[in-house]
Amino acid sequence: MNKKLEEAVAGLRCVNKPVKQIAKTLSVRKDDVEKIIKDWIIETDPFLDKLVRERKVRNIPDTKRMISLLKDNTETIIKNPEILDYIAKKRNDHHDRFMDCIRYKIKIYLDEKKE
Repeated sequence: MNKKLEEAVAGLRCVNKPVKQIAKTLSVRKDDVEKIIKDWIIETDPFLDKLVRERKVRNIPDTKRMISLLKDNTETIIKNPEILDYIAKKRNDHHDRFMDCIRYKIKIYLDEKKE
């Protein structure tokens, strides 16, 4: 997979952009963007399930707060209670933009841990 395209897609998803707009902005097919996101879902779902297993959701951050929270590094993100609540609530929503951003960051984090 093209790492630069993945980074560009993630960057736009992290600022709450829809797939259609990302495809247009990056001059790629919508199917290509969706395939990238689908790969993130497949790679990160087991980790996310373990991370928030049996977690009770208390507080979901609003859009502006999510954008600022997602600027942190991945280790900080996966320890943040607001993000963990968000993941617990939205992890099965495969069209959620912020979940796609979180998945990308976790994918990179897991890839680095493998090396």
